[in-house]
Amino acid sequence: MKKILAVFALICAMLCVSASLSACGVKTSSATPTEDAAQTTTQDAAHSQSIVGSWGTELYGDAYVYTFNEDGTGTYSAAGKVMNLTYEVKNGIYYESFEGSSKPNERPYRIDGDKFIVKDTFGDEIIYTKK
Repeated sequence: MKKILAVFALICAMLCVSASLSACGVKTSSATPTEDAAQTTTQDAAHSQSIVGSWGTELYGDAYVYTFNEDGTGTYSAAGKVMNLTYEVKNGIYYESFEGSSKPNERPYRIDGDKFIVKDTFGDEIIYTKK
């Protein structure tokens, strides 16, 4: 009886390990290699364009404008209040630090033509237009 219990426990343990490992499996795609390459190229192009310049939008009747300088500095004007910032761009994310802040904010973004599309802290996309 002990032997049967030991074999049963071993089989259960192997099934648990197998299930755990299969959950960590390789991500598969139904796209062909050519489609995968095209998608990667499109994503890279959306992030390779420079954010340098001024980008604006209007929310709730107020103007919001980012100005990014080539040297990694800039300003953000929010409803008339202007704040100085520094920024850095890496792999589709820009990191902004406002004067007096201790930790940069991470903002996923993409550029689509004359649109700078950035996710806010709630995950909503805000669309700024090139000025």
